Amino acid sequence: MKNLKLFPKTFLVSIGLFATLIILVHALVYTLMPQFYLQQKEREAADNLTALTTELRGKSTEEIHRLSQEFAQVKNVNITLTIDGRDQYFQGFQSINIVTDSGKSVDTSVVKIADGQTVDPRSVVLQQGSVADKQGRAITVKLLADVAPVTQAKLATLHVLPYTMLGSLLVALVFSYLYSRFVTRPIRRMAAVTTTMQRLEKGAHYPVNSHDEIGVLGRNINELYQNLWQTIRSLEQENQRISQLEKEKIAFLRAASHELKTPLAALRIMLENMQLNIGEYKNRDQYLAESVAQVDQLTAMVNNVLRSGSIAEQALRQEKRLRIDKLIAEVVDDYTLLAKTRGMTFTVDAHPTTIRANRDMMRHVISNLVSNAVRHGDAGSVITITCSQHELAIENACKPLTKQQLQHVFDPFYRSNAATKQHGDNSGIGLYIVKILLEAKGLEYEFAPVKQGMWFVIKL
Repeated sequence: MKNLKLFPKTFLVSIGLFATLIILVHALVYTLMPQFYLQQKEREAADNLTALTTELRGKSTEEIHRLSQEFAQVKNVNITLTIDGRDQYFQGFQSINIVTDSGKSVDTSVVKIADGQTVDPRSVVLQQGSVADKQGRAITVKLLADVAPVTQAKLATLHVLPYTMLGSLLVALVFSYLYSRFVTRPIRRMAAVTTTMQRLEKGAHYPVNSHDEIGVLGRNINELYQNLWQTIRSLEQENQRISQLEKEKIAFLRAASHELKTPLAALRIMLENMQLNIGEYKNRDQYLAESVAQVDQLTAMVNNVLRSGSIAEQALRQEKRLRIDKLIAEVVDDYTLLAKTRGMTFTVDAHPTTIRANRDMMRHVISNLVSNAVRHGDAGSVITITCSQHELAIENACKPLTKQQLQHVFDPFYRSNAATKQHGDNSGIGLYIVKILLEAKGLEYEFAPVKQGMWFVIKL
Protein backbone atom coordinates (compact mmCIF):
# COMPACT_ATOMS: atom_id res chain seq x y z
CA MET A 1 0.00 0.00 0.00
CA LYS A 2 2.85 2.41 0.76
CA ASN A 3 4.24 2.07 -2.77
CA LEU A 4 0.88 2.55 -4.49
CA LYS A 5 -0.10 5.82 -6.10
CA LEU A 6 -2.94 7.90 -4.74
CA PHE A 7 -5.65 6.72 -7.18
CA PRO A 8 -5.27 2.91 -6.69
CA LYS A 9 -4.80 3.41 -2.95
CA THR A 10 -8.02 5.46 -2.70
CA PHE A 11 -9.86 2.95 -4.90
CA LEU A 12 -8.80 -0.07 -2.83
CA VAL A 13 -9.64 1.62 0.47
CA SER A 14 -13.08 2.75 -0.71
CA ILE A 15 -14.01 -0.59 -2.29
CA GLY A 16 -12.84 -2.38 0.90
CA LEU A 17 -15.05 -0.15 3.06
CA PHE A 18 -18.04 -0.62 0.77
CA ALA A 19 -17.57 -4.43 0.64
CA THR A 20 -17.40 -4.62 4.43
CA LEU A 21 -20.52 -2.47 4.75
CA ILE A 22 -22.45 -4.56 2.21
CA ILE A 23 -21.59 -7.85 3.91
CA LEU A 24 -22.52 -6.45 7.31
CA VAL A 25 -25.86 -5.09 6.06
CA HIS A 26 -26.80 -8.39 4.38
CA ALA A 27 -25.88 -10.35 7.53
CA LEU A 28 -28.05 -8.05 9.63
CA VAL A 29 -30.95 -8.40 7.19
CA TYR A 30 -30.73 -12.20 7.26
CA THR A 31 -30.47 -12.28 11.06
CA LEU A 32 -32.96 -9.62 12.11
CA MET A 33 -35.64 -9.88 9.41
CA PRO A 34 -37.45 -12.95 10.95
CA GLN A 35 -37.55 -11.29 14.39
CA PHE A 36 -39.00 -8.09 13.02
CA TYR A 37 -41.50 -10.07 10.95
CA LEU A 38 -42.62 -12.14 13.98
CA GLN A 39 -43.04 -9.02 16.10
CA GLN A 40 -45.17 -7.49 13.36
CA LYS A 41 -47.37 -10.58 13.17
CA GLU A 42 -47.82 -10.53 16.96
CA ARG A 43 -48.94 -6.91 16.81
CA GLU A 44 -51.34 -7.72 13.97
CA ALA A 45 -52.76 -10.70 15.92
CA ALA A 46 -53.30 -8.54 19.02
CA ASP A 47 -55.01 -5.86 16.91
CA ASN A 48 -57.21 -8.48 15.21
CA LEU A 49 -58.21 -9.92 18.60
CA THR A 50 -59.15 -6.46 19.85
CA ALA A 51 -61.18 -5.80 16.70
CA LEU A 52 -62.90 -9.20 16.92
CA THR A 53 -63.93 -8.85 20.59
CA THR A 54 -65.27 -5.40 19.83
CA GLU A 55 -67.48 -6.79 17.05
CA LEU A 56 -68.70 -9.75 19.12
CA ARG A 57 -69.52 -7.86 22.31
CA GLY A 58 -73.25 -7.90 23.09
CA LYS A 59 -74.21 -9.96 20.02
CA SER A 60 -76.45 -13.06 19.88
CA THR A 61 -75.07 -16.55 19.42
CA GLU A 62 -76.02 -16.66 15.72
CA GLU A 63 -74.41 -13.27 15.02
CA ILE A 64 -71.30 -14.29 16.95
CA HIS A 65 -70.91 -17.41 14.77
CA ARG A 66 -71.45 -15.48 11.54
CA LEU A 67 -69.10 -12.61 12.46
CA SER A 68 -66.40 -15.01 13.65
CA GLN A 69 -66.51 -16.99 10.37
CA GLU A 70 -66.35 -13.83 8.25
CA PHE A 71 -63.53 -12.40 10.36
CA ALA A 72 -61.51 -15.66 10.10
CA GLN A 73 -61.79 -15.70 6.32
CA VAL A 74 -61.09 -12.00 5.84
CA LYS A 75 -58.10 -11.88 8.23
CA ASN A 76 -56.83 -15.39 7.35
CA VAL A 77 -56.76 -16.50 10.99
CA ASN A 78 -58.26 -19.40 12.98
CA ILE A 79 -60.68 -18.56 15.79
CA THR A 80 -61.74 -20.75 18.71
CA LEU A 81 -64.78 -19.71 20.82
CA THR A 82 -65.39 -21.42 24.15
CA ILE A 83 -69.07 -21.08 25.05
CA ASP A 84 -70.41 -22.92 28.11
CA GLY A 85 -67.33 -25.17 28.11
CA ARG A 86 -67.72 -26.19 24.48
CA ASP A 87 -65.19 -25.14 21.78
CA GLN A 88 -66.32 -23.94 18.36
CA TYR A 89 -63.78 -23.49 15.53
CA PHE A 90 -63.73 -21.01 12.64
CA GLN A 91 -60.90 -21.54 10.16
CA GLY A 92 -59.30 -18.95 7.89
CA PHE A 93 -56.17 -20.93 6.88
CA GLN A 94 -55.23 -24.66 6.89
CA SER A 95 -57.08 -26.39 9.71
CA ILE A 96 -55.30 -26.69 13.04
CA ASN A 97 -57.75 -27.87 15.72
CA ILE A 98 -56.64 -26.54 19.09
CA VAL A 99 -57.63 -28.63 22.13
CA THR A 100 -57.45 -27.00 25.56
CA ASP A 101 -58.66 -27.98 29.02
CA SER A 102 -61.73 -26.08 30.03
CA GLY A 103 -61.12 -23.30 32.50
CA LYS A 104 -57.33 -23.41 32.13
CA SER A 105 -55.13 -20.88 30.41
CA VAL A 106 -53.45 -21.92 27.17
CA ASP A 107 -49.79 -22.85 27.40
CA THR A 108 -48.37 -20.98 24.40
CA SER A 109 -45.11 -22.89 24.57
CA VAL A 110 -46.83 -25.97 23.18
CA VAL A 111 -50.02 -25.83 21.10
CA LYS A 112 -51.98 -29.15 20.96
CA ILE A 113 -53.97 -30.02 17.86
CA ALA A 114 -56.87 -32.43 17.44
CA ASP A 115 -54.89 -35.57 16.59
CA GLY A 116 -52.70 -35.23 19.68
CA GLN A 117 -49.73 -33.75 17.79
CA THR A 118 -48.11 -30.43 18.65
CA VAL A 119 -47.15 -27.41 16.58
CA ASP A 120 -43.94 -25.43 16.96
CA PRO A 121 -45.09 -22.18 18.58
CA ARG A 122 -42.60 -20.31 16.39
CA SER A 123 -44.85 -21.11 13.37
CA VAL A 124 -48.05 -19.64 14.88
CA VAL A 125 -49.11 -16.69 17.00
CA LEU A 126 -51.77 -17.35 19.63
CA GLN A 127 -53.75 -14.55 21.26
CA GLN A 128 -56.74 -15.04 23.62
CA GLY A 129 -59.30 -12.83 25.30
CA SER A 130 -62.91 -12.85 26.52
CA VAL A 131 -66.16 -11.13 25.61
CA ALA A 132 -69.82 -11.18 26.90
CA ASP A 133 -72.65 -12.05 24.51
CA LYS A 134 -76.18 -10.71 24.42
CA GLN A 135 -77.30 -12.97 27.31
CA GLY A 136 -74.29 -11.87 29.40
CA ARG A 137 -72.44 -15.16 29.09
CA ALA A 138 -68.61 -14.99 29.12
CA ILE A 139 -67.10 -16.28 25.88
CA THR A 140 -63.40 -17.09 25.62
CA VAL A 141 -61.91 -16.05 22.26
CA LYS A 142 -58.67 -17.61 20.99
CA LEU A 143 -57.08 -16.24 17.76
CA LEU A 144 -54.41 -18.21 15.94
CA ALA A 145 -52.37 -16.48 13.21
CA ASP A 146 -50.15 -18.46 10.86
CA VAL A 147 -46.52 -17.26 10.74
CA ALA A 148 -45.15 -20.15 8.74
CA PRO A 149 -44.34 -17.79 5.78
CA VAL A 150 -41.53 -16.26 7.83
CA THR A 151 -39.55 -19.51 7.45
CA GLN A 152 -40.20 -19.47 3.72
CA ALA A 153 -39.19 -15.82 3.55
CA LYS A 154 -35.97 -16.61 5.41
CA LEU A 155 -35.15 -19.36 2.93
CA ALA A 156 -35.99 -17.09 0.00
CA THR A 157 -33.79 -14.39 1.48
CA LEU A 158 -30.94 -16.88 1.81
CA HIS A 159 -31.25 -17.65 -1.91
CA VAL A 160 -31.52 -13.99 -2.94
CA LEU A 161 -28.69 -12.66 -0.74
CA PRO A 162 -25.80 -13.81 -3.02
CA TYR A 163 -27.34 -12.01 -6.00
CA THR A 164 -28.09 -8.82 -4.08
CA MET A 165 -24.62 -8.92 -2.55
CA LEU A 166 -22.99 -9.37 -5.95
CA GLY A 167 -25.08 -6.53 -7.42
CA SER A 168 -24.22 -4.31 -4.49
CA LEU A 169 -20.51 -5.07 -4.89
CA LEU A 170 -20.66 -4.19 -8.60
CA VAL A 171 -22.38 -0.89 -7.80
CA ALA A 172 -19.80 -0.25 -5.07
CA LEU A 173 -17.01 -1.07 -7.55
CA VAL A 174 -18.28 1.48 -10.10
CA PHE A 175 -18.97 4.07 -7.42
CA SER A 176 -15.51 3.57 -5.85
CA TYR A 177 -13.84 4.01 -9.24
CA LEU A 178 -15.76 7.21 -10.01
CA TYR A 179 -15.26 8.52 -6.46
CA SER A 180 -11.53 7.80 -6.55
CA ARG A 181 -11.19 9.55 -9.90
CA PHE A 182 -13.14 12.55 -8.64
CA VAL A 183 -11.25 12.84 -5.34
CA THR A 184 -7.74 12.35 -6.75
CA ARG A 185 -8.21 14.50 -9.88
CA PRO A 186 -7.19 17.82 -8.22
CA ILE A 187 -4.29 16.10 -6.44
CA ARG A 188 -3.04 14.56 -9.69
CA ARG A 189 -3.42 17.92 -11.44
CA MET A 190 -1.56 19.58 -8.58
CA ALA A 191 1.23 17.00 -8.83
CA ALA A 192 1.57 17.71 -12.57
CA VAL A 193 1.69 21.49 -11.95
CA THR A 194 4.25 21.17 -9.17
CA THR A 195 6.37 18.96 -11.44
CA THR A 196 6.29 21.79 -13.99
CA MET A 197 7.15 24.26 -11.24
CA GLN A 198 10.07 22.06 -10.25
CA ARG A 199 11.52 22.72 -13.71
CA LEU A 200 11.08 26.48 -12.97
CA GLU A 201 8.84 27.07 -15.97
CA LYS A 202 7.67 30.64 -15.71
CA GLY A 203 4.03 30.10 -16.76
CA ALA A 204 3.31 27.27 -14.31
CA HIS A 205 0.06 27.93 -12.44
CA TYR A 206 -2.49 25.74 -10.65
CA PRO A 207 -6.09 26.66 -11.61
CA VAL A 208 -8.08 27.18 -8.40
CA ASN A 209 -11.82 26.55 -8.83
CA SER A 210 -12.93 25.91 -5.24
CA HIS A 211 -12.76 27.36 -1.75
CA ASP A 212 -12.17 24.08 0.11
CA GLU A 213 -8.88 22.80 1.51
CA ILE A 214 -7.70 21.76 -1.98
CA GLY A 215 -8.38 25.29 -3.23
CA VAL A 216 -6.52 26.80 -0.30
CA LEU A 217 -3.59 24.46 -0.94
CA GLY A 218 -3.60 25.42 -4.64
CA ARG A 219 -3.57 29.13 -3.83
CA ASN A 220 -0.74 28.61 -1.35
CA ILE A 221 1.28 26.75 -4.00
CA ASN A 222 0.71 29.56 -6.52
CA GLU A 223 1.71 32.22 -3.99
CA LEU A 224 4.76 30.21 -2.96
CA TYR A 225 5.80 29.84 -6.61
CA GLN A 226 5.28 33.56 -7.24
CA ASN A 227 7.40 34.37 -4.19
CA LEU A 228 10.04 31.98 -5.49
CA TRP A 229 10.07 33.72 -8.86
CA GLN A 230 10.26 37.12 -7.19
CA THR A 231 13.21 35.90 -5.17
CA ILE A 232 14.83 34.52 -8.32
CA ARG A 233 14.30 37.82 -10.13
CA SER A 234 15.68 39.71 -7.14
CA LEU A 235 18.73 37.44 -7.11
CA GLU A 236 19.19 37.88 -10.85
CA GLN A 237 18.97 41.65 -10.49
CA GLU A 238 21.36 41.57 -7.56
CA ASN A 239 23.69 39.34 -9.55
CA GLN A 240 23.53 41.75 -12.47
CA ARG A 241 24.17 44.65 -10.12
CA ILE A 242 27.15 42.87 -8.56
CA SER A 243 28.45 41.99 -12.03
CA GLN A 244 28.05 45.60 -13.07
CA LEU A 245 29.86 46.75 -9.92
CA GLU A 246 32.68 44.33 -10.64
CA LYS A 247 32.94 45.65 -14.18
CA GLU A 248 32.91 49.21 -12.86
CA LYS A 249 35.62 48.34 -10.33
CA ILE A 250 37.78 46.85 -13.06
CA ALA A 251 37.17 49.92 -15.25
CA PHE A 252 37.89 52.15 -12.27
CA LEU A 253 41.17 50.40 -11.50
CA ARG A 254 42.22 50.61 -15.15
CA ALA A 255 41.31 54.29 -15.26
CA ALA A 256 43.10 54.91 -11.96
CA SER A 257 46.19 53.12 -13.22
CA HIS A 258 46.14 55.18 -16.39
CA GLU A 259 45.47 58.37 -14.44
CA LEU A 260 48.38 57.74 -12.06
CA LYS A 261 50.79 56.73 -14.82
CA THR A 262 50.88 60.16 -16.45
CA PRO A 263 51.90 62.26 -13.40
CA LEU A 264 54.32 59.56 -12.30
CA ALA A 265 55.99 59.64 -15.72
CA ALA A 266 56.18 63.45 -15.57
CA LEU A 267 57.64 63.32 -12.04
CA ARG A 268 60.25 60.76 -13.14
CA ILE A 269 61.29 62.95 -16.08
CA MET A 270 61.74 66.01 -13.84
CA LEU A 271 63.75 64.04 -11.27
CA GLU A 272 65.99 62.44 -13.94
CA ASN A 273 66.65 65.80 -15.61
CA MET A 274 67.47 67.39 -12.25
CA GLN A 275 69.78 64.47 -11.51
CA LEU A 276 71.54 64.95 -14.87
CA ASN A 277 71.55 68.76 -14.43
CA ILE A 278 70.08 69.29 -17.91
CA GLY A 279 68.91 72.68 -19.19
CA GLU A 280 66.28 74.50 -17.18
CA TYR A 281 66.16 71.66 -14.69
CA LYS A 282 69.41 73.03 -13.21
CA ASN A 283 67.10 75.25 -11.15
CA ARG A 284 66.48 72.44 -8.70
CA ASP A 285 64.65 74.54 -6.12
CA GLN A 286 61.90 75.37 -8.61
CA TYR A 287 61.48 71.83 -9.91
CA LEU A 288 61.76 70.24 -6.48
CA ALA A 289 58.79 72.38 -5.42
CA GLU A 290 56.92 71.25 -8.57
CA SER A 291 57.85 67.63 -7.78
CA VAL A 292 56.51 67.96 -4.24
CA ALA A 293 53.27 69.46 -5.62
CA GLN A 294 53.07 66.56 -8.09
CA VAL A 295 53.56 64.07 -5.23
CA ASP A 296 50.82 65.82 -3.21
CA GLN A 297 48.48 65.57 -6.19
CA LEU A 298 49.28 61.88 -6.56
CA THR A 299 48.71 61.34 -2.82
CA ALA A 300 45.31 63.01 -2.98
CA MET A 301 44.40 60.93 -6.02
CA VAL A 302 45.48 57.70 -4.33
CA ASN A 303 43.49 58.63 -1.21
CA ASN A 304 40.39 59.25 -3.35
CA VAL A 305 40.87 55.90 -5.07
CA LEU A 306 41.24 54.06 -1.76
CA ARG A 307 38.25 55.84 -0.23
CA SER A 308 36.01 55.17 -3.19
CA GLY A 309 36.47 51.41 -2.71
CA SER A 310 34.77 51.34 0.70
CA ILE A 311 32.64 54.47 0.66
CA ALA A 312 29.53 52.66 -0.68
CA GLU A 313 29.65 50.05 2.10
CA GLN A 314 30.11 52.69 4.77
CA ALA A 315 27.25 54.75 3.33
CA LEU A 316 24.67 52.13 4.34
CA ARG A 317 25.85 51.89 7.95
CA GLN A 318 24.70 53.92 10.95
CA GLU A 319 21.64 55.30 9.19
CA LYS A 320 19.30 57.54 11.17
CA ARG A 321 16.63 60.21 10.70
CA LEU A 322 18.33 63.11 8.94
CA ARG A 323 17.20 66.70 8.21
CA ILE A 324 18.34 67.33 4.62
CA ASP A 325 17.47 71.05 4.78
CA LYS A 326 19.84 71.59 7.73
CA LEU A 327 22.59 69.63 5.97
CA ILE A 328 22.20 71.85 2.89
CA ALA A 329 22.59 74.96 5.07
CA GLU A 330 25.85 73.58 6.52
CA VAL A 331 27.30 72.79 3.08
CA VAL A 332 26.29 76.20 1.67
CA ASP A 333 28.06 77.91 4.60
CA ASP A 334 31.24 75.95 3.77
CA TYR A 335 31.24 77.12 0.13
CA THR A 336 29.99 80.69 0.58
CA LEU A 337 33.52 82.15 0.77
CA LEU A 338 34.68 80.23 -2.33
CA ALA A 339 31.56 81.38 -4.20
CA LYS A 340 32.26 85.05 -3.28
CA THR A 341 35.74 84.83 -4.83
CA ARG A 342 34.00 84.13 -8.14
CA GLY A 343 31.20 86.62 -7.55
CA MET A 344 28.59 83.85 -7.16
CA THR A 345 25.67 83.69 -4.72
CA PHE A 346 23.30 81.00 -3.41
CA THR A 347 19.50 80.98 -3.50
CA VAL A 348 18.22 78.29 -1.13
CA ASP A 349 14.56 77.21 -0.87
CA ALA A 350 14.70 74.24 1.50
CA HIS A 351 11.59 73.03 3.28
CA PRO A 352 11.94 70.82 6.37
CA THR A 353 12.80 67.43 4.86
CA THR A 354 13.56 64.25 6.80
CA ILE A 355 14.88 60.97 5.40
CA ARG A 356 16.67 57.95 6.84
CA ALA A 357 20.28 57.92 5.64
CA ASN A 358 23.92 58.06 6.66
CA ARG A 359 24.88 61.66 7.47
CA ASP A 360 28.42 61.47 6.04
CA MET A 361 27.10 59.91 2.84
CA MET A 362 24.48 62.60 2.21
CA ARG A 363 26.90 65.38 3.17
CA HIS A 364 29.48 64.00 0.75
CA VAL A 365 26.92 63.91 -2.07
CA ILE A 366 25.59 67.43 -1.44
CA SER A 367 29.09 68.84 -0.90
CA ASN A 368 30.35 67.36 -4.17
CA LEU A 369 27.39 68.69 -6.17
CA VAL A 370 27.68 72.19 -4.61
CA SER A 371 31.45 72.15 -5.21
CA ASN A 372 30.93 71.30 -8.89
CA ALA A 373 28.32 74.07 -9.19
CA VAL A 374 30.73 76.61 -7.70
CA ARG A 375 33.81 75.51 -9.66
CA HIS A 376 32.14 74.95 -13.03
CA GLY A 377 29.43 77.64 -12.89
CA ASP A 378 29.70 81.01 -14.66
CA ALA A 379 31.35 83.77 -12.62
CA GLY A 380 28.81 86.15 -11.10
CA SER A 381 25.93 83.66 -11.52
CA VAL A 382 23.39 82.39 -8.98
CA ILE A 383 23.32 78.81 -7.72
CA THR A 384 19.73 77.72 -6.95
CA ILE A 385 19.10 74.96 -4.42
CA THR A 386 15.55 73.66 -3.74
CA CYS A 387 14.57 70.91 -1.36
CA SER A 388 11.25 69.26 -0.49
CA GLN A 389 10.15 65.90 0.85
CA HIS A 390 10.14 64.57 -2.73
CA GLU A 391 13.37 65.86 -4.29
CA LEU A 392 16.60 67.83 -3.91
CA ALA A 393 17.66 69.94 -6.91
CA ILE A 394 20.80 72.04 -7.58
CA GLU A 395 20.90 74.32 -10.64
CA ASN A 396 23.78 76.52 -11.82
CA ALA A 397 24.42 78.71 -14.85
CA CYS A 398 27.15 77.38 -17.15
CA LYS A 399 27.74 76.11 -20.64
CA PRO A 400 25.49 73.01 -20.90
CA LEU A 401 27.25 69.70 -21.45
CA THR A 402 26.81 67.96 -24.77
CA LYS A 403 25.14 64.58 -25.12
CA GLN A 404 28.53 62.91 -25.57
CA GLN A 405 29.85 64.55 -22.40
CA LEU A 406 26.73 63.52 -20.44
CA GLN A 407 27.34 59.88 -21.45
CA HIS A 408 30.74 59.90 -19.74
CA VAL A 409 30.32 62.47 -16.98
CA PHE A 410 29.86 59.74 -14.31
CA ASP A 411 32.85 57.71 -15.52
CA PRO A 412 35.85 57.69 -13.17
CA PHE A 413 38.58 60.26 -14.00
CA TYR A 414 36.53 61.77 -16.81
CA ARG A 415 37.12 65.47 -17.37
CA SER A 416 35.75 67.71 -20.08
CA ASN A 417 38.29 69.89 -21.87
CA ALA A 418 36.93 73.06 -20.27
CA ALA A 419 37.09 71.57 -16.78
CA THR A 420 40.64 70.38 -17.35
CA LYS A 421 41.81 73.83 -18.39
CA GLN A 422 39.91 75.61 -15.62
CA HIS A 423 40.69 73.23 -12.72
CA GLY A 424 43.84 71.23 -13.18
CA ASP A 425 43.56 69.86 -9.64
CA ASN A 426 40.25 68.12 -10.33
CA SER A 427 40.54 64.40 -9.46
CA GLY A 428 37.80 63.38 -11.87
CA ILE A 429 36.04 60.89 -9.56
CA GLY A 430 33.62 63.26 -7.74
CA LEU A 431 30.50 62.43 -9.77
CA TYR A 432 31.58 58.79 -9.93
CA ILE A 433 31.50 58.62 -6.12
CA VAL A 434 28.14 60.48 -6.09
CA LYS A 435 26.77 57.85 -8.47
CA ILE A 436 28.04 54.97 -6.29
CA LEU A 437 26.55 56.48 -3.12
CA LEU A 438 23.13 57.25 -4.61
CA GLU A 439 22.80 53.83 -6.27
CA ALA A 440 23.88 52.06 -3.07
CA LYS A 441 21.13 53.93 -1.22
CA GLY A 442 18.62 53.23 -4.00
CA LEU A 443 17.94 56.91 -4.75
CA GLU A 444 17.09 57.93 -8.32
CA TYR A 445 18.92 60.90 -9.80
CA GLU A 446 19.16 62.90 -13.02
CA PHE A 447 21.80 65.26 -14.45
CA ALA A 448 20.53 67.26 -17.42
CA PRO A 449 20.98 70.62 -19.17
CA VAL A 450 18.37 73.35 -18.56
CA LYS A 451 18.27 76.71 -20.41
CA GLN A 452 21.77 78.16 -19.94
CA GLY A 453 23.05 75.77 -17.29
CA MET A 454 22.95 72.33 -15.70
CA TRP A 455 20.45 70.79 -13.29
CA PHE A 456 21.08 67.90 -10.89
CA VAL A 457 18.05 66.41 -9.09
CA ILE A 458 17.85 63.60 -6.51
CA LYS A 459 14.50 61.86 -5.93
CA LEU A 460 14.00 61.48 -2.20
